[in-house]
Amino acid sequence: RTKGARTITFAEFQQAMKELCGKRFKGKSPEEALQAVYGLIAGKEPGSVGTTKATKVGGVERLTDTSKYTGTHKQRFDESGKGKGLAGRQDLVDNSGYVTGYKGAGTYDQTH
Repeated sequence: RTKGARTITFAEFQQAMKELCGKRFKGKSPEEALQAVYGLIAGKEPGSVGTTKATKVGGVERLTDTSKYTGTHKQRFDESGKGKGLAGRQDLVDNSGYVTGYKGAGTYDQTH
């Protein structure tokens, strides 16, 4: 990868595989070694070995249960407990012409 870059392109990935396959399969020709490496990674997904798992010890479970959140914190999550992302953190502008919290919004044309 280039200096300072955090990601690589697919072409750079292929070049890295060509360089590494000779080290992994020393007795094979470069083409056979490359096919063997591609056979190892075919159909695989990124693994989660060694990643940090969420703890459920003590009060942590109580603090991370989104169904018990109240007030403005509750608005950041949907019914399933999944975060709403940016929409849950920012006040979205409502240009409907009604005051915030008005329960009869959208009923003017029906009554007049």
